[in-house]
Amino acid sequence: MRPLIVYVDDEPMNLTVLEAALPSEWDIRTFDNPMKALEVLSDINPWIVISDQKMPGMNGVSFLEIVKKTNPYAIRVLVTGYSDEDLVVDSVRKAQISDYIRKPWDVDDLEHRVRKLVDTYLLESENREKSSQLEKKNIELNAALKVVEEAKIREEKFRKELECWAPPFIFDALDSTAKNFPCKKDLAVITYDIIKSSELHDKSFNGISIRSLILRGFTEILLKAGAWRESHSGDSAFGHIGLFKEVPNSCDILMAAASEFRVFLRNLSLQANIQFECGIGLHYAKDCLIDIHEVNIDYFGKKFTQKSFDATSSGIDLVHRIEKLAHDFQGSNVILTREFYDRITVGKNNLENLGHFQFKGQASEVEVFARLSELAVESRKKAA
Repeated sequence: MRPLIVYVDDEPMNLTVLEAALPSEWDIRTFDNPMKALEVLSDINPWIVISDQKMPGMNGVSFLEIVKKTNPYAIRVLVTGYSDEDLVVDSVRKAQISDYIRKPWDVDDLEHRVRKLVDTYLLESENREKSSQLEKKNIELNAALKVVEEAKIREEKFRKELECWAPPFIFDALDSTAKNFPCKKDLAVITYDIIKSSELHDKSFNGISIRSLILRGFTEILLKAGAWRESHSGDSAFGHIGLFKEVPNSCDILMAAASEFRVFLRNLSLQANIQFECGIGLHYAKDCLIDIHEVNIDYFGKKFTQKSFDATSSGIDLVHRIEKLAHDFQGSNVILTREFYDRITVGKNNLENLGHFQFKGQASEVEVFARLSELAVESRKKAA
């Protein structure tokens, strides 16, 4: 790069001497009037601005003070014909000069000092460039970090949303490298079915259909109990406990959930002033097959994979079949199998043995018990 030096002095001889003293390959601009210099300084971007102190109309300190604003990176040098410490201190404070030169000057010393100032400018310019690059990289890095942070926030939102759709068992399985599918689990299972559900198709309470409110209540009760509602239709739903982890008292928990669900149904019926009942089935199903199903499709040129899991066994089929016995009694009644009955520890005195039944898909007869509603008990008393 070619150094650009500006010298302002109202004495033409000094301008000539300084121009002759500096290397010919440098770009030397001289002005005999500070106002003329100010007209072009912002356009030419000088490396070094040298100004005599004593000039008509404007002294050197005032001129360099303006240069500090118009060309902040230019190195400012004051030339004075006499030694005045107060002047030097004032010029450093106001114009932030880097050096000052006394007249008459020594030509060799002048060139040496200006060369050092050129080296200083080059070093400062290099530092500014590095700082600029660093600042640019910091801006880019901050922008990248912002993108990463926004992506992280989106990912967290997506994960929270997915957790609302996918069973916790799936996330547990993804976090565990030891899980293999298919696998088998013993599950305490529960189901309900709305009795005469067709009568509720157009019934609602607070703007929500009764069938939706029943499903919501069933789901909330199961989740609070640590169970999971696996599937549902408009009239029924199925859930279980023991899929995520072994629960020693799972049948007691589901028995309590069934009782709470019956209370919920009664309260909802009273609040909505709509009569409805549900049959509730309970069973302890052993060796349920837990499997993940994967379907891959090409949809308008985009490939999609959909995964789902379900629990299947003859025991799970059985809980849906025994629930139908509840439809023979008035009110919301709970029907449970001997396998479930043997695993509960409380409330057995409130259960009635209904006997043995042969259900479709079962190799032998199944012994079932019932927790009958007050309506069913009163009805049986009257019939007797």
